Amino acid sequence: MRFRCPLRCAASAVVAFGLFVTTSFAQTAAPVTLNFVDADIDVVAKAVGELTGKTFVLAPGVKGKVNIQSARGVAPDLAYPTFLAALRMAGFAAVEGQGGVVRIVPEVDAKAQPTPVGGSGGGSIMTKVIALTHQSAGQVINALRPLVAAANALTVYPPGNAIIITDYGDNIRKVEAVIARLDVGSVAQPELISLHNAHALDVAATLSRVFADAAGASEARDRLLITADARSNSIIVRSEDAGRVARVKALVQELDRPTAAPGNIRIVYLKHADAAQVAATLRRVLGAEGGTTASASGGTGGGAAASALSSLLPTTTALPGASGNPLAAATAALTGATAGTPGGALPALTPQNGTAFTAGGATVYADTAINALVIAAPTPIYNNLRTVIEQLDVRRAQVFIEALIAEVQADRAAEFGIQWQALDGVNRTNTQGFGGTNFGANTGATTSNILGVAANPAAVGQGFNVGLVRGAVTIAGKQILNLGLLARALQSDVQANILSMPTLLALDNEEARFSGGQTVPVLTGQYANSSGANNSVTPFATFDRKDVGLILRVKPLITEGGAIRLQLYQEVSSVAPSTGSGIEAAGLATFNKRVLETSVLADDGQIVVLGGLLQESLATDQEKVPVLGDAPIVGNLFRYDTRSRKKTNLMVFLRPTVLRSAAQANVLSNERYRVLGLDQESVAPEPRPVLPEMSNPRLPLSSGVAPSGGQSTAPTR
Repeated sequence: MRFRCPLRCAASAVVAFGLFVTTSFAQTAAPVTLNFVDADIDVVAKAVGELTGKTFVLAPGVKGKVNIQSARGVAPDLAYPTFLAALRMAGFAAVEGQGGVVRIVPEVDAKAQPTPVGGSGGGSIMTKVIALTHQSAGQVINALRPLVAAANALTVYPPGNAIIITDYGDNIRKVEAVIARLDVGSVAQPELISLHNAHALDVAATLSRVFADAAGASEARDRLLITADARSNSIIVRSEDAGRVARVKALVQELDRPTAAPGNIRIVYLKHADAAQVAATLRRVLGAEGGTTASASGGTGGGAAASALSSLLPTTTALPGASGNPLAAATAALTGATAGTPGGALPALTPQNGTAFTAGGATVYADTAINALVIAAPTPIYNNLRTVIEQLDVRRAQVFIEALIAEVQADRAAEFGIQWQALDGVNRTNTQGFGGTNFGANTGATTSNILGVAANPAAVGQGFNVGLVRGAVTIAGKQILNLGLLARALQSDVQANILSMPTLLALDNEEARFSGGQTVPVLTGQYANSSGANNSVTPFATFDRKDVGLILRVKPLITEGGAIRLQLYQEVSSVAPSTGSGIEAAGLATFNKRVLETSVLADDGQIVVLGGLLQESLATDQEKVPVLGDAPIVGNLFRYDTRSRKKTNLMVFLRPTVLRSAAQANVLSNERYRVLGLDQESVAPEPRPVLPEMSNPRLPLSSGVAPSGGQSTAPTR
C-alpha cells in the first residue's frame, strides 16, 4: 500500500491520514510510506500511536513541527523508530515506561525522568550500568566523555568500578563497544628473571644505567621498571612494550655468566654505611674473632666458623687448600699468606689496612679510603653476603631537634626608713649626750646607713635620699659630716624575659652535643713558694676551666612505630653576680646551674614539655626602735622597712622532627638560610654623608644551599 500526505497539509488531513493508515495496517502488513511536512508533533505522535499501539504523553513544553519523508514504503515496525529519530532532531526525547506509555520531554530533562535501566531501546532514553573488569573506570571515562552529549549523564561509581550512563539506546551500544575495546588486561605484567651466576643487585644496577631514559619516560608505554629481589636472586621487569621486555631478558642472559676472574674477587661500594662498621658486623655474624681468624678450610677456628655459617651460607663442596685453588690464591694475594697455606694469618689491624677477616670460605676487607668492601668468595657465598650488605647499606634517618628554654623573672623591692643622729656634743669637753638610729649597718649596706653616708656622701645608695647636715664632727680621729637626719625611699621593679632556642641535627641512634657560652677559670688552689738567695716569695695558683652557658646533649632513636626516643641532658649555667664578700675576693666564684637529664618518647613534630620551675618568694625586713617603732605615724621616724618579692617561671620544651630524605632536609635548611639572610639585611647601616660607606657582610641569598631534589655530583660507580 502507498499513502502520501499532500505538501503543506492541514492538521485535520494528517489526523485522517493516521486513522486511514491504522485501518489499512490492521488489514494488511504491507509497507507504508510516511510523509509529514511541517506537521505538529502532537498530531504526528497521535498518528504513530494509532499505528503502533503506543500511548504518547507530551510534556507541556513539547511544541513544534517535524518533517518525515519516505520515498518508498517501509516496514510498519520502523514507523516508531522513525518518529523517535524525528523527535531527536527536534531536541526532544522519548522515555519509555510501563504499559507501552511513552513520555516525550525536552532532551535536557530526559535524564531526570524515571528511565528504564538496561534494555535495548534504540532511539529512546535509557540508563545502563557498565562494569569494568581490567581497567579503572575513572580513567576510561575520560575517553568516553566526547562520545556523550553534555546534557546526558555519565558518572563513575568507584566502589564497583562501574560507569553509569543515561543516553539514547543506540549511543549506549556504541559506548559499550568502545569500553569492550578498552577494558582489556594490561600487557605490562611483571616478569621474573632468575639468575644463576650473577647477583641480582649488581645486574639491576647495570640495567638501570643502560635503560636510564626509559625509567623516567612520560608515556606509559615507553616506561620501563627494573628492580631486584635479593632473597630469590631475581630481576623483576615491567613494561607496556613487550619488545623492550624481550631485549631486557636477552641482556640479562648475557650478563648472567660465570665470572672469568680467578678467585671471584669483587668490590662492593657502599652508599650510606661505613665500610669498617659493616665489615665488623659481618665478622661478628660469620663467627670470626678479631682480624686474624683462620678460614673455614683449616685452622683452629674453622669448626666454629663453619657451624656459624651453616644457617646463613649455602652448602658448598670442600675447598682444598692446594695452591691450584683459585680462592686460595686470591686469598693469599689479598692477605699476604702463601698459596699452599690453608688459611694464612691476616696482617695486624692498622689504620692503613682497615678491617679484614677470613671465615667460612670468604675473605672480607674494608677499604675505608673509598668506603668499599673487597670480597673474595665463591658466587653462592658472595650472593648471600651481598644481600646482607644491601640491607645494612641504607640511608639512616636524621632527627632535627629544637629545644626552647623560656625563663621569665619578675623582681620587686621597696625600702623606706628615717634615721637620725645627734652628734653636736661629740667634740665638746663638758658632759654631752649623743645618739640616734642606725639601720642597715649590720648587713653591710653602708650606702643606706646614716653613719656610712656621713662618712662618704658620694656612696649614698640609689633612690630618694633627703638629709639635714650641719657642719662636720670628728669621731675617733676621722672627720665625718654632722648628718642629723636621713630619709630614704626606694622602689625597684626588675623584669627579665630570657629565651634560648638551641637546635641540633643528629643522626639516628647517634649522640649529638651543642655547647654555647664561656669557659670560666675557677681557682682550685694557691700557695706562696719561698725560693732564691734573698728568700723571695713567689705566689702560685692553680685554676680549672669550667664551661658556663648552655649545653645540650641528645641521642635520638627512631622506633618502628614512628615515635622518637630521646636521651637528653640539658644544662643552663651562669656566674652569679659578685656580692663583694670575701669568697669572690679570694677568687672563688659562685655558679647558677640548672640541669635536666631525662629520657622521653615523642612523636614526629610533637612539642613536649620536659620540665619547669615555678618559684616565688617574699622577703620582709624591718628594723625599728622597740616601742617607739610601733607607734602610729610617729613610729615611721624610728623604723626602717625593706620588702622584696621574686618570681621565676622557667619552662623547657622540645620538638623533634624526623628527616628521612634529602628533600626534607633541604626544605628545613633553605628556610633558615633565608631567614638569616633577611636578618643580616635588616641591620645594614644607614648612609651618612660624613662617614665612609662600608659594605654589610651577608649570605649569598641568590645561591643559597642546594635545592631540594637536586642532582648529586658524586661519581657513579
